[in-house]
Parts: sequence; C-alpha cells; structure tokens
Amino acid sequence: MYMVSWLNDGMERIVVGYKTAELLEIAISFDMNRPAYNTTTCVVCGDKSSGKHYGVCCCDGCSCFFKRSVRKTASYICIAEKGQCVIDKTRRNWCPYCRLKKCFAVGMEVSAVQEERGPRTTRKLQFASRIPLKHPSDGVNYQILAQILIVCIKQAKANEQFRHFDVKQQDVILRHVWGECFILRASHWSVDISSIIRSCHDPHLERTFNLAKEMKADLLEVGFLETLILCRKEFALNIQNANLLDTCTNSALYSLVRYSFQLSNWQRYGKLLLGLRQVALKTYDSTLQNLFRGILKDILKH
Repeated sequence: MYMVSWLNDGMERIVVGYKTAELLEIAISFDMNRPAYNTTTCVVCGDKSSGKHYGVCCCDGCSCFFKRSVRKTASYICIAEKGQCVIDKTRRNWCPYCRLKKCFAVGMEVSAVQEERGPRTTRKLQFASRIPLKHPSDGVNYQILAQILIVCIKQAKANEQFRHFDVKQQDVILRHVWGECFILRASHWSVDISSIIRSCHDPHLERTFNLAKEMKADLLEVGFLETLILCRKEFALNIQNANLLDTCTNSALYSLVRYSFQLSNWQRYGKLLLGLRQVALKTYDSTLQNLFRGILKDILKH
C-alpha cells in the first residue's frame, strides 16, 4: 500500500504525500508563468468553474476538497495503487490521492489556504510564501518543504517519549532541534526530494541530507532516532525534566540496541548513531533558518 510508512498509526499525514518520483517531478516542474486556463472550466476535474480559488480556476467541489485536505494535513492512498487515476467530473471522488495530486500539478497553492481565515476554533497559521527567498526560488518546492516541516513538528510533538513533557519544555527543545528533526524525516520521506534539497544550493545541507538518507532507517529506527534528537537533557528547564529526558534517552538507546540485536546486525546500531551525529552537527542550520524564517515561529507554536 502506498503510504508514509514511518508515521504512527492514527496520525494525520502530509497533504503532499507523493508516492512516485514522477509525481514529484510534475510538482517541481510546474511553471509559475503558465498560460491562462479556460476560466469557465475547472482545471482539476473539468466541471464548470466557479472562479479562481487558491491560484487556479476550479469548481467549488475541488476548491473545498483542496482546502479540507490542507487544513487537516490529510494523506490519501491511491485506490489503484498506481497514482494514475483519471480525475474528471464523474470520477473526481473515486480517488482522493490522485485528485490531490492533480490539484498540486495544476498549481493550487497551499499558502493561499493557510493565509485564509479558518474556523474560529482553528489557530491561524501564517504562511509567508511571498517572502523573498534565495533558495529554492520555485514556489512549489518551497510549499513541499514547508509541508514536510509541519509534519515533522507534528510528529515530534506526538513522539512516544517527548509528548509527556509539558508544552513549555517541548517548545524550548524544539527551538533548538527542529532542524535535526526536519533532516531526519525529510531524508526518509516517501519519495526522493534530493532535487529540492539541491536547489537550496548549500553543500553542507546537501551533504548532511545525503548522509542521513544513507542510514535507510525503517519505521522503528526513525522513531528511536527522533527520540534521541528530542530528549536532550541539556535543554531541560529543571532538574526533574533533566532526569526524565536522560531516562528517555537511555530507553531509546536500549531499544535501538535490542532492535539491532533482533536483526542480527550490530554494525547497524553504530551506523545509525554515526549518521545521527552528522545531523547533530547542524552545519546546514543557517540555510534552514533563512528558508523558513517567515513561518517557523508559527509552525512551532501550532
């Protein structure tokens, strides 16, 4: 089945859950200076357009579907497991995965949804897609990376060990380690985003990303490594939290050792820790800070 394999059961998943390199290339190659569409036809399903929504002309149905998917950070599975379902007026509801894929392919903008006033019970998250960026300049690339970052932070806060700490302690730690969480998750994304990372034009970021990618950590290993990133007692607000964080770290290390033993691969344990050390060096930090400077604060608080 096509899904983001490292996510915990029951967790909301990213809206840009691309499952093939071909789909990612469609999003990356999207031309922001594309020719004008027929304003009377929905560019997603071909139904009658109700006007311009989120950057393109589409019907109310596709507009609401895209908005709902973004706000819920939903992830879908292709019903045919191929990601090539036909999306038209009569079949647009058959496969939400392929429908969302087409929404991105025609250029619907995540930032436009996030900037829109949401329900009163929903915290407004400001996306600064129009902030001048040195890299990557492609708006779609930026949206993909921003969505990955959102999921990384959500996953961190839902970490089995980390979630038990109060919000204040979580915020302090995440302000220091969010970049490491991003590299770990992004390098193990469901589709190779190396081309997007290269577009940032930072050799340190690209090198660290590739080293993390070479770990090829599975679902459990990513969880253990994430715990080691998050449960850092040097960021503890008090002695009690420092002791708890130290306990969580030891527990994650012990679990990783046991798991490596079960796989009969002791070298695997050392390889993962060495890979994590490269991520912790944070030679790429200034690039990520610059890239997400307009949205980071709101994402961490969301």
